[in-house]
Amino acid sequence: MNLSDHQRVYVQTQIEIDHVLPLSAEDIQECIDLSFAAAKSELKFPFAVNVRIVGHDESMILNNKYKKKKLPTNVLAFKGNLDEERNMGIQPPYLGDVVICFPVVEKEAMEQEKSFSFHFAHMVVHGFLHLLGFDHQNDRDEKNMQEIENQVLEKISILQWVQ
Repeated sequence: MNLSDHQRVYVQTQIEIDHVLPLSAEDIQECIDLSFAAAKSELKFPFAVNVRIVGHDESMILNNKYKKKKLPTNVLAFKGNLDEERNMGIQPPYLGDVVICFPVVEKEAMEQEKSFSFHFAHMVVHGFLHLLGFDHQNDRDEKNMQEIENQVLEKISILQWVQ
């Protein structure tokens, strides 16, 4: 997907583990771009998203601190403040952070008999949709979020990099 600089989600990837990722930075960007299009968001471009890949310990610390759960989790999303960052002149302003726990996602993929790259892509999509305001706190919202995820994952499954 080719977007001009003024119609773009900039994706920064931070890797805090010593493993080879199942997706390239370009693949992660494509997951974000497809998710943004499917969500039909009205956010104004440009903005940025940080995708941080972490290990077991960091995921457990974050999940305990912010969700009060003493175990690691597959994905967390931390929303930023676009308007505040734009007003401060930060370019591009950050929508927020998606934190993916590599070992949890890898284990889930094996348990669910999915390819690791496909499940990892799903977690990128899921976390980004949370940044866009989607949630699964009730049945209606969960159904809506899952429908968007399924649209994106269907497009992703056609691509070669999630085999």
